[in-house]
Amino acid sequence: MSRFETYHWQGVTLDDPGLEAARSELASPSDQDAALRAFVDLLRSGETAAMGIALDHYHYAISMERHGFGNVLRGYGHEALQCARQILRGAPSAASQTGASMNGAEYASALLIMINRAEEEDVESIARVLDAPPNYDAESAAFKSAGRILELSTGANERLVTALARVIFDDRRDAGDRLDALEALAKGSSPQALVEIKTAMELNDLGIQTTAAYALAVHDLAAYRSLIEEKAAAWPEDAPYPASDVRDILVECDDSAEEQ
Repeated sequence: MSRFETYHWQGVTLDDPGLEAARSELASPSDQDAALRAFVDLLRSGETAAMGIALDHYHYAISMERHGFGNVLRGYGHEALQCARQILRGAPSAASQTGASMNGAEYASALLIMINRAEEEDVESIARVLDAPPNYDAESAAFKSAGRILELSTGANERLVTALARVIFDDRRDAGDRLDALEALAKGSSPQALVEIKTAMELNDLGIQTTAAYALAVHDLAAYRSLIEEKAAAWPEDAPYPASDVRDILVECDDSAEEQ
């Protein structure tokens, strides 16, 4: 295992000496077996910060695996998911560890697991994070987790659609957050999701407008083509991505119609 500290728990010292020793071992492994034992001790500890540190390591291992590195933690995916669900069912806690306030770090760590493993039963937990005051680390992962559910689910998931729409249409929010929320919503194709995406295309922000147009073109071009064409005609030549893809879809549709 490669050396890795944590994403969200810098400066935290665990109160339990055994867990603190496990944290140190996992951050700088003496050997693979010892690191694996340390990971399991942290994951199964029942202590929020210790579990959060273990979840950070699990996500890091999965990420490194995509780059060709081995991953001895892969077999603990289901257990990591259950741990993440346990954390998300609770409220963000105050710090009891020495040296740092958690400030929702446990949610951020838990949601890293949800990015790749979230299921429909996790809708409410993720939506509650989106409803809460903005927290970049937690919310960024929540957007990705929400997008996964909307993409893979056959259900309407109105709770999740509503939570994402609230971010998209809040002009007090950072533009990047609003776009991230729309990109997550764009993975859904339920009637409610398409209505919210269509409404987003009426916003003045070009990034939001082009992203919404692309989503509608992919999900149901026949139903929304006239509206997409109207908006696309008003975009400048250097309109942000995915404006070029929207234009390509419209051209391809025209070419296909001429061939018939």
